[in-house]
Amino acid sequence: MLFDSYPHITAAFCKMMEEKGIEVDPAEAQPLFEISYSHAYEHYGVGREEKLIHQKYEHDYELEPKAVPFPNTVETIRTLYERGAKHFLYTHRGHESSQYYLNKFGIDIYFECFVDSSMNFAQKPSPDAVNWICETYGLDKSETVMIGDREIDVLSGKNAGVSGCLFTKKENVESKADFIIHDIIETEEI
Repeated sequence: MLFDSYPHITAAFCKMMEEKGIEVDPAEAQPLFEISYSHAYEHYGVGREEKLIHQKYEHDYELEPKAVPFPNTVETIRTLYERGAKHFLYTHRGHESSQYYLNKFGIDIYFECFVDSSMNFAQKPSPDAVNWICETYGLDKSETVMIGDREIDVLSGKNAGVSGCLFTKKENVESKADFIIHDIIETEEI
């Protein structure tokens, strides 16, 4: 939820599908990726080989549109850190791409820990990774919030016994989240 990466993810997917001779409407594909990769892959009948090609194109950081931080992200992360908040990144993305974006925009220094696909935790909405973070770093679950841009992020936190916050640009969205925000700066109040 730090980076607006879905347009880039979708462009990489469309490029891969185009090479397979299949035209995909980005406006149709992107909402599927916003639910989950597996949801989109299942919809399009994508196999292992295509997933690997898609991943390769995702790692082409010059492919347009590029992933960029959502408005107010860098400033908000820094402000919360300066107030004493601890940040942890939990993503299904690989280590390399996660580190690339955090380093590029200079926010890696504000994070205590990075949990990515290389650590082999069960996929969200499993609570395993959130529980591991809480246990490893001695976090009080009553003071911990899992923030994400998909319902599976919220559920991962809720399943671990922490609050869930959904970051979305959509209005009137149904969610099990304790908080719903439309701008990351709103986390300063949470």
